[in-house]
Amino acid sequence: SSHFGPSVGPGYRRDLPAMASSLRAARVVGALATRPAPRRFASGIKILEDAGHARENMYWHQEDEKLLKKMIENNPSLDPAFACLKGITEDASHSTPDKVKMIFMKHGIPPVNKALISDIVSLVEDGAK
Repeated sequence: SSHFGPSVGPGYRRDLPAMASSLRAARVVGALATRPAPRRFASGIKILEDAGHARENMYWHQEDEKLLKKMIENNPSLDPAFACLKGITEDASHSTPDKVKMIFMKHGIPPVNKALISDIVSLVEDGAK
């Protein structure tokens, strides 16, 4: 018996070509595993294109905001904050105290203070005369 193990024996020379091919295969697989992955530049181009589109969209959004501000400055009736007030004040089916209460509710103020509402109503009606 040899101290080199069971592979050294009468069939050792026969197994040599199979062992050599398995060693070569192991070396090829090992070399492929340690090789860096090929870089894909298409994804980098896509990211750059997306960033360019985002900058362009942001620019046009800012330009739209500037245009809307100028339009509202030139014609305040276009302001959405005053649009519902116009509907409330021009509605003839409601009384002046109802209109005051609706304006309070629009701004999140509960219309519970009856004295305040009557004072505002008297101010509005005195101003209309």
